[in-house]
Amino acid sequence: MKFLIDNAVSPVVCGALRRAGFDAVHVRDYRLQDAPDVVIFDRAVDEARIIVSADTDFGFVPYRSDFLSW
Repeated sequence: MKFLIDNAVSPVVCGALRRAGFDAVHVRDYRLQDAPDVVIFDRAVDEARIIVSADTDFGFVPYRSDFLSW
């Protein structure tokens, strides 16, 4: 399983997932900590990653009018 950890979640979570054997990266690893949600979402889609976020509006990204990836 592959995860992309959002900036709203501590990098400690990413480290724990890695130690547990998962392929996990934090947005900071890509220097995307200040990127808009749609950019992070696109990266996750491109890499077939599951987003782990504490940002409650992240689930609405695909429904936004400016989301053109699909």
